[in-house]
Amino acid sequence: MCYERRSSAVEAMKRLGVVDNLSHNGSVLIRADFAPDKGAQVLDRRKNTIGKVWRVFGPVKRPFAAVRPSQKPPLSLVGSEVYLEEGKHAGKRSKEGRRS
Repeated sequence: MCYERRSSAVEAMKRLGVVDNLSHNGSVLIRADFAPDKGAQVLDRRKNTIGKVWRVFGPVKRPFAAVRPSQKPPLSLVGSEVYLEEGKHAGKRSKEGRRS
């Protein structure tokens, strides 16, 4: 399956985690090494775009990140490592939990 290819030069990528499962609603569940920001672009090892982070939940030390894929993800994606571009994980910050 072909994903949208990033047209950037060699950029450092930060490991987000490993794809744990594909959920029934079509999202990709990732067991993350850290909590990424909402809206951050998720890439595979070839720098192909998988989708955007839309939800982070679970334990603080090893959270889950739900990614809304740009295309239907293949089953072979389960168990593979995924990445964020270094310095590009500043997506939409959640306002949940902030004091007013």
